[in-house]
Amino acid sequence: MPDPLLLPHPRRRASLLVRGLLAALLVFVIFVLGIYSEAVLDSADHLWHALLELAGAGAAPASQQRVSDLVTRRSLVSVGAYSLLYTGSCLLLLTLALPSRQRMYLALRFYAAVFVACAGLVVLGKLAGDVAWAYRLARRLIDFIVSPLPVIILIPLLRWQGSKEE
Repeated sequence: MPDPLLLPHPRRRASLLVRGLLAALLVFVIFVLGIYSEAVLDSADHLWHALLELAGAGAAPASQQRVSDLVTRRSLVSVGAYSLLYTGSCLLLLTLALPSRQRMYLALRFYAAVFVACAGLVVLGKLAGDVAWAYRLARRLIDFIVSPLPVIILIPLLRWQGSKEE
């Protein structure tokens, strides 16, 4: 018979079960958002345009009209909302999967760095006179960060990094 002191505490086991169920739910949400991204973005576009119509501003704001088609053809608000929803789900999943705050802080810094790089490339492209390579690179970074790939990379990497420290 195993030593009862070595068995996991029932509360810890329940906590792991809840974390596992929440992680599975978030994986499902991320999967659905990825599969139906066009439908989600279409709905966000319609909602955004309806809100503009309701507010009395018929067309997209001037800031949207100045964004290159190489970055997005949709409204910035719709793309921004979808990106925040998707990356928020990914960050919640990382919070459940990474056992320490220090590792989660590293993941947050990674996401922030990619978002800052995207914004910097768009601004650089605009300041340099609509430079296509900056817009294309920003688009690639946006496609990367709004995908499950960072989660797939960060979970094993940060868990492995943490096991090296211990």
